[in-house]
Amino acid sequence: MVFAVKKALALIIVSLFMLAVQAQTADFVTEMIDTKSAANGQLCYMSAVYQGFIADTDSYQAAVTALYKAGQIPYLLDKDGPVYYINAAFVFSELWHISGGLMFRITGGSPRYAFRQMKADGVIPQDADPRKKLSGQELMNLYTDCVRKYGEEGAVK
Repeated sequence: MVFAVKKALALIIVSLFMLAVQAQTADFVTEMIDTKSAANGQLCYMSAVYQGFIADTDSYQAAVTALYKAGQIPYLLDKDGPVYYINAAFVFSELWHISGGLMFRITGGSPRYAFRQMKADGVIPQDADPRKKLSGQELMNLYTDCVRKYGEEGAVK
């Protein structure tokens, strides 16, 4: 009987924890969709949380730092700076281990060729400008398109 009570209590605690985690994720997605200009911190947060580099309760600055320390971005980005298509393509190419074409591989996955590879793969529109600032909705759409194209099993874990 005591074991059953402990088991039920543990189940309730785990359920409450899972609800809190889901609420944090839902809050992030809602905030992202409502953002007129996505920030580098949000981009890095998406990647760092997915890869388990940081907890979903950590800051955007912690996400930028984690990706820098992991060698997935070449320098510490301004967490409040705007996200450009080219930067998003680069961060997501690291997240999904995109192999790319010859120039992508020769340059070690440079942002330019990550962007071009995603255009070739149909993830980014052919007429997209690499220096276009992305809204939160556009960044979420790009993330979703990457998941569809490259699959969750291709992401770093």
